[in-house]
Amino acid sequence: VAVKVIDKKRAKKDTYVTKNLRREGQIQQMIRHPNIAQLLDILETENSYYLVMELCPGGNLMHKIYEKKRLEEHEARKYIRQLILAVEHLHRAGVVHRDLKIENLLLDEDNNIKLIDFGLSNCAGILGYSDPFSTQCGSPAYAAPELLARKKYGPKIDVWSIGVNMYAMLTGTLPFTVEPFSLRALYQKMVDKDMNPFPTQLSTAAVNFLRSLLEPDPAKRPNIQQALANRWLNENYPGRAPPNVTYPNRYCV
Repeated sequence: VAVKVIDKKRAKKDTYVTKNLRREGQIQQMIRHPNIAQLLDILETENSYYLVMELCPGGNLMHKIYEKKRLEEHEARKYIRQLILAVEHLHRAGVVHRDLKIENLLLDEDNNIKLIDFGLSNCAGILGYSDPFSTQCGSPAYAAPELLARKKYGPKIDVWSIGVNMYAMLTGTLPFTVEPFSLRALYQKMVDKDMNPFPTQLSTAAVNFLRSLLEPDPAKRPNIQQALANRWLNENYPGRAPPNVTYPNRYCV
Protein backbone atom coordinates (compact mmCIF):
# COMPACT_ATOMS: atom_id res chain seq x y z
CA VAL A 1 0.00 0.00 0.00
CA ALA A 2 0.90 3.69 -0.19
CA VAL A 3 0.23 6.10 2.67
CA LYS A 4 -0.50 9.83 2.42
CA VAL A 5 0.27 11.61 5.71
CA ILE A 6 -1.48 14.85 6.69
CA ASP A 7 -0.32 16.83 9.70
CA LYS A 8 -3.19 17.62 12.09
CA LYS A 9 -1.73 20.93 13.20
CA ARG A 10 -1.65 22.16 9.63
CA ALA A 11 -5.15 20.84 9.00
CA LYS A 12 -6.52 22.64 12.05
CA LYS A 13 -4.89 25.92 11.02
CA ASP A 14 -6.11 25.66 7.43
CA THR A 15 -9.81 24.90 6.96
CA TYR A 16 -9.07 24.41 3.24
CA VAL A 17 -6.91 21.37 4.07
CA THR A 18 -9.54 19.93 6.42
CA LYS A 19 -12.32 20.42 3.88
CA ASN A 20 -10.32 18.82 1.08
CA LEU A 21 -9.30 15.88 3.27
CA ARG A 22 -12.92 15.17 4.15
CA ARG A 23 -14.04 15.46 0.55
CA GLU A 24 -11.20 13.34 -0.84
CA GLY A 25 -11.81 10.57 1.69
CA GLN A 26 -15.53 10.39 1.05
CA ILE A 27 -15.31 10.45 -2.73
CA GLN A 28 -12.54 7.87 -3.02
CA GLN A 29 -14.28 5.42 -0.71
CA MET A 30 -17.57 5.79 -2.59
CA ILE A 31 -16.32 5.64 -6.18
CA ARG A 32 -14.81 2.47 -7.64
CA HIS A 33 -13.29 2.20 -11.09
CA PRO A 34 -10.30 0.30 -12.53
CA ASN A 35 -8.59 3.58 -13.43
CA ILE A 36 -9.18 5.37 -10.12
CA ALA A 37 -6.78 4.70 -7.25
CA GLN A 38 -8.65 3.05 -4.40
CA LEU A 39 -8.63 4.50 -0.91
CA LEU A 40 -8.42 1.53 1.44
CA ASP A 41 -8.64 3.20 4.83
CA ILE A 42 -8.24 6.42 6.79
CA LEU A 43 -6.36 6.21 10.08
CA GLU A 44 -5.98 8.86 12.74
CA THR A 45 -3.37 9.35 15.46
CA GLU A 46 -2.80 12.20 17.89
CA ASN A 47 -0.72 14.16 15.39
CA SER A 48 -1.65 12.93 11.91
CA TYR A 49 -4.22 11.57 9.49
CA TYR A 50 -3.14 8.66 7.28
CA LEU A 51 -4.82 7.93 3.94
CA VAL A 52 -4.03 4.33 3.02
CA MET A 53 -4.13 3.93 -0.77
CA GLU A 54 -3.55 1.08 -3.15
CA LEU A 55 0.06 0.96 -4.30
CA CYS A 56 0.83 2.13 -7.83
CA PRO A 57 4.31 0.67 -8.46
CA GLY A 58 4.54 2.17 -11.95
CA GLY A 59 5.02 5.58 -10.38
CA ASN A 60 3.91 8.92 -11.76
CA LEU A 61 3.17 9.27 -15.47
CA MET A 62 5.08 12.56 -15.43
CA HIS A 63 8.32 10.69 -14.76
CA LYS A 64 7.70 8.45 -17.76
CA ILE A 65 7.08 11.44 -20.02
CA TYR A 66 10.18 13.17 -18.64
CA GLU A 67 12.35 10.14 -19.37
CA LYS A 68 10.98 9.58 -22.89
CA LYS A 69 10.57 13.31 -23.72
CA ARG A 70 7.14 12.49 -25.16
CA LEU A 71 4.92 9.45 -25.64
CA GLU A 72 4.19 7.67 -28.89
CA GLU A 73 0.69 8.23 -30.21
CA HIS A 74 -0.48 4.69 -29.42
CA GLU A 75 0.76 5.05 -25.82
CA ALA A 76 -1.00 8.37 -25.35
CA ARG A 77 -4.19 6.92 -26.81
CA LYS A 78 -4.21 4.14 -24.22
CA TYR A 79 -3.69 6.52 -21.31
CA ILE A 80 -6.15 9.15 -22.53
CA ARG A 81 -8.80 6.51 -23.15
CA GLN A 82 -8.36 5.17 -19.62
CA LEU A 83 -8.51 8.70 -18.21
CA ILE A 84 -11.69 9.45 -20.15
CA LEU A 85 -13.26 6.20 -18.92
CA ALA A 86 -12.47 7.19 -15.33
CA VAL A 87 -13.81 10.71 -15.77
CA GLU A 88 -16.96 9.47 -17.50
CA HIS A 89 -17.56 7.26 -14.48
CA LEU A 90 -17.11 10.26 -12.18
CA HIS A 91 -19.45 12.46 -14.20
CA ARG A 92 -22.16 9.80 -14.19
CA ALA A 93 -21.84 9.74 -10.39
CA GLY A 94 -22.15 13.52 -10.17
CA VAL A 95 -18.46 14.24 -9.52
CA VAL A 96 -16.38 16.82 -11.42
CA HIS A 97 -12.69 16.32 -10.65
CA ARG A 98 -11.49 19.90 -11.36
CA ASP A 99 -7.77 19.10 -11.02
CA LEU A 100 -6.90 16.68 -13.82
CA LYS A 101 -3.18 17.00 -14.48
CA ILE A 102 -0.25 14.73 -15.29
CA GLU A 103 0.93 14.84 -11.67
CA ASN A 104 -2.35 13.20 -10.61
CA LEU A 105 -1.94 10.21 -12.94
CA LEU A 106 -0.17 7.18 -11.51
CA LEU A 107 0.58 3.82 -13.15
CA ASP A 108 -0.16 0.39 -11.69
CA GLU A 109 1.89 -2.78 -12.15
CA ASP A 110 0.26 -3.37 -15.55
CA ASN A 111 1.04 0.14 -16.81
CA ASN A 112 -2.57 1.31 -16.50
CA ILE A 113 -3.67 4.77 -15.38
CA LYS A 114 -4.78 5.36 -11.80
CA LEU A 115 -6.35 8.77 -11.15
CA ILE A 116 -5.72 10.35 -7.73
CA ASP A 117 -6.35 13.55 -5.73
CA PHE A 118 -10.03 14.41 -5.31
CA GLY A 119 -9.47 17.26 -2.86
CA LEU A 120 -10.83 19.87 -5.29
CA SER A 121 -13.67 17.80 -6.72
CA ASN A 122 -17.20 19.15 -6.93
CA CYS A 123 -19.34 16.35 -5.58
CA ALA A 124 -22.89 17.57 -4.99
CA GLY A 125 -24.20 14.50 -6.80
CA ILE A 126 -23.06 12.08 -4.12
CA LEU A 127 -22.31 14.08 -0.97
CA GLY A 128 -25.11 16.60 -1.09
CA TYR A 129 -22.74 19.57 -0.75
CA SER A 130 -20.08 21.19 -2.89
CA ASP A 131 -18.39 24.40 -3.86
CA PRO A 132 -20.39 26.35 -6.43
CA PHE A 133 -19.61 25.79 -10.11
CA SER A 134 -17.94 29.19 -10.21
CA THR A 135 -15.10 28.60 -7.73
CA GLN A 136 -11.68 29.21 -9.27
CA CYS A 137 -9.53 26.19 -8.44
CA GLY A 138 -7.03 23.73 -9.87
CA SER A 139 -3.81 24.36 -11.79
CA PRO A 140 -4.05 27.32 -14.22
CA ALA A 141 -2.12 25.55 -17.00
CA TYR A 142 -4.73 22.74 -16.99
CA ALA A 143 -7.80 24.86 -16.19
CA ALA A 144 -10.48 25.59 -18.78
CA PRO A 145 -10.84 29.23 -19.88
CA GLU A 146 -14.33 29.55 -18.40
CA LEU A 147 -12.90 28.54 -15.02
CA LEU A 148 -10.05 31.05 -15.26
CA ALA A 149 -12.58 33.75 -16.17
CA ARG A 150 -14.60 32.95 -13.03
CA LYS A 151 -17.65 32.19 -15.15
CA LYS A 152 -20.16 29.51 -14.26
CA TYR A 153 -18.89 26.19 -15.55
CA GLY A 154 -19.82 22.54 -15.69
CA PRO A 155 -18.34 19.06 -16.18
CA LYS A 156 -16.80 20.07 -19.52
CA ILE A 157 -13.94 21.74 -17.63
CA ASP A 158 -12.64 18.20 -17.08
CA VAL A 159 -12.79 17.58 -20.85
CA TRP A 160 -10.57 20.62 -21.44
CA SER A 161 -8.10 19.37 -18.82
CA ILE A 162 -8.00 15.98 -20.54
CA GLY A 163 -7.00 17.83 -23.70
CA VAL A 164 -4.12 19.53 -21.87
CA ASN A 165 -3.01 16.14 -20.54
CA MET A 166 -3.16 14.65 -24.03
CA TYR A 167 -1.04 17.47 -25.44
CA ALA A 168 1.48 17.02 -22.60
CA MET A 169 1.72 13.29 -23.28
CA LEU A 170 2.28 13.77 -27.01
CA THR A 171 4.73 16.68 -26.81
CA GLY A 172 6.25 16.75 -23.32
CA THR A 173 5.10 20.38 -23.00
CA LEU A 174 1.88 22.32 -22.37
CA PRO A 175 -0.40 23.63 -25.14
CA PHE A 176 -0.60 27.20 -23.84
CA THR A 177 2.40 28.94 -22.29
CA VAL A 178 3.22 32.60 -21.62
CA GLU A 179 6.43 34.31 -20.49
CA PRO A 180 6.41 36.01 -18.07
CA PHE A 181 3.46 34.15 -16.60
CA SER A 182 0.19 36.03 -16.43
CA LEU A 183 -3.30 34.59 -15.96
CA ARG A 184 -4.74 37.24 -18.26
CA ALA A 185 -2.25 36.43 -21.03
CA LEU A 186 -2.77 32.69 -20.55
CA TYR A 187 -6.54 33.11 -20.79
CA GLN A 188 -6.19 35.21 -23.94
CA LYS A 189 -4.06 32.54 -25.61
CA MET A 190 -6.71 29.95 -24.79
CA VAL A 191 -9.66 31.89 -26.19
CA ASP A 192 -7.63 32.86 -29.27
CA LYS A 193 -6.73 29.18 -29.82
CA ASP A 194 -3.09 30.28 -29.90
CA MET A 195 -1.75 26.82 -29.19
CA ASN A 196 1.89 25.75 -29.24
CA PRO A 197 2.85 23.67 -32.32
CA PHE A 198 1.99 20.00 -32.76
CA PRO A 199 4.66 17.42 -33.62
CA THR A 200 4.59 16.88 -37.39
CA GLN A 201 4.33 13.10 -36.99
CA LEU A 202 0.96 13.24 -35.22
CA SER A 203 -1.95 11.81 -37.19
CA THR A 204 -4.64 14.17 -38.45
CA ALA A 205 -7.21 12.27 -36.38
CA ALA A 206 -5.21 12.82 -33.18
CA VAL A 207 -4.79 16.54 -33.89
CA ASN A 208 -8.49 16.97 -34.67
CA PHE A 209 -9.49 15.16 -31.47
CA LEU A 210 -7.09 17.26 -29.43
CA ARG A 211 -8.40 20.49 -30.95
CA SER A 212 -11.96 19.45 -30.09
CA LEU A 213 -11.02 18.86 -26.44
CA LEU A 214 -9.29 22.26 -26.30
CA GLU A 215 -12.24 24.16 -27.75
CA PRO A 216 -12.48 27.37 -25.68
CA ASP A 217 -16.26 27.65 -26.09
CA PRO A 218 -17.77 25.05 -23.72
CA ALA A 219 -20.95 24.97 -25.80
CA LYS A 220 -18.89 23.64 -28.74
CA ARG A 221 -16.63 21.39 -26.64
CA PRO A 222 -17.66 17.70 -26.49
CA ASN A 223 -18.97 16.29 -23.24
CA ILE A 224 -17.23 13.27 -21.76
CA GLN A 225 -19.54 10.75 -23.46
CA GLN A 226 -18.96 12.37 -26.85
CA ALA A 227 -15.21 12.37 -26.24
CA LEU A 228 -15.31 8.68 -25.38
CA ALA A 229 -17.04 7.93 -28.69
CA ASN A 230 -14.29 9.58 -30.76
CA ARG A 231 -13.00 7.39 -33.59
CA TRP A 232 -9.30 8.04 -32.96
CA LEU A 233 -9.69 7.18 -29.29
CA ASN A 234 -11.24 3.82 -30.10
CA GLU A 235 -8.80 2.61 -32.75
CA ASN A 236 -7.77 -0.95 -31.78
CA TYR A 237 -10.41 -0.95 -29.01
CA PRO A 238 -13.37 -2.87 -30.48
CA GLY A 239 -16.67 -2.23 -28.73
CA ARG A 240 -17.28 -0.21 -25.62
CA ALA A 241 -15.62 -0.85 -22.29
CA PRO A 242 -17.43 -3.23 -19.91
CA PRO A 243 -19.75 -1.61 -17.38
CA ASN A 244 -18.00 -0.01 -14.46
CA VAL A 245 -18.69 -1.19 -10.94
CA THR A 246 -19.61 1.14 -8.10
CA TYR A 247 -19.50 -0.34 -4.64
CA PRO A 248 -21.88 0.64 -1.83
CA ASN A 249 -21.31 4.03 -0.25
CA ARG A 250 -19.07 4.15 2.81
CA TYR A 251 -18.63 7.39 4.68
CA CYS A 252 -15.38 7.56 6.57
CA VAL A 253 -14.92 11.02 8.06
